[in-house]
Amino acid sequence: MLAVPAAYTIHDLLNFTAAVHEGIEYLRIVRDSTPNQYMVLVKFRTQKLADEFFNTYNNVTYNSIEPDICLLTYVAKMETLKEEEEVSLPVPGLTELPNCPVCLERMDESVDGILTILCNHAFHMKCLAQWGDTSCPVCRYIQTPEEVVDNRCMTCGSQESLWICLICGNIGCGRYTGQHAHSHFVETQHTYSMQLGNNRVWDYAGDNYVHRLVQNKGDGKLVEVDEGGRVVHEEKVDSLALEYTYLLTSQLESQRLYFEEKMNQIEENGKLTAQELDHRLQKEREINEDIQLKLRETEKDKHSMDKKCNHEITELREQLRDVMFYLEAQQKLSSATEISQEEIQDGKITLGASGNTPSPISRRGRKKDR
Repeated sequence: MLAVPAAYTIHDLLNFTAAVHEGIEYLRIVRDSTPNQYMVLVKFRTQKLADEFFNTYNNVTYNSIEPDICLLTYVAKMETLKEEEEVSLPVPGLTELPNCPVCLERMDESVDGILTILCNHAFHMKCLAQWGDTSCPVCRYIQTPEEVVDNRCMTCGSQESLWICLICGNIGCGRYTGQHAHSHFVETQHTYSMQLGNNRVWDYAGDNYVHRLVQNKGDGKLVEVDEGGRVVHEEKVDSLALEYTYLLTSQLESQRLYFEEKMNQIEENGKLTAQELDHRLQKEREINEDIQLKLRETEKDKHSMDKKCNHEITELREQLRDVMFYLEAQQKLSSATEISQEEIQDGKITLGASGNTPSPISRRGRKKDR
């Protein structure tokens, strides 16, 4: 099981896999190099059970509320590396007991499923499921990796020299990394940013640290401190608190103006975009009208050309018919032996006598039509 979120405890994991506990022979928690997640090595009694688990649980959400997905993969073998490479190893000087520390019964993988947590202590899965704490029952070590704050620059993703804006909560890197915290001040005019880790506040307007007011961890009240972080008791805190409230109010007002300006800019950009789209639409309509006009003219020309072509084809057919008739008559006359050449030259041909016997050629001869 890859990339299991650190927020999911052993109890959550056992509840998620409760339906297949009888088929699990061994289950081990493995530390992952990525923060806030870990891996789980699961060994089943048969390959068929492993295949059923993979087909049922792969790419399935752990619950119906959070979007985290269970990612599964088959593993051929597992190797333990050095401890500095962030892989769990047996604790020096400690040996796993053959009996379960909870029920004190012998741990047999062939009978009960065995669960090994990060501290390398093993238990029966059903016994550890009844343990109400998230620490190891033997050494009190955490069963799964602890969640750590994974702060990053919202612009470049850097984790070095981070500053959080006290007005809007934007996290940016320092001036020696990517200067995104200062860029945020230039863009929004949010004056104060606090460095993550030591709670020191920087004033971009005054270009120095601000050591005025901090919140007391004991009672939550505001107190004044000096540059060394020591509480100053001589000055009155009320006037400083009033000044702090005034500064915070002014910053919130500047933030309101900033976002109003942003909204106005977005509206102007939207109007310009709408005008450009309207202009483009009008141009497309004009082009479409020109295309429709050219299409109608083309269809008209096509109709006239078709009519002209049909007329020419009709004339060509008539000419071809006359030529064929002439050739046929020429062939018949050339084969006639009773008529002399003088009679043929002086004779004539009569057309249109369809259905009647063609009249014989007179001895005086007829004049030829063509």
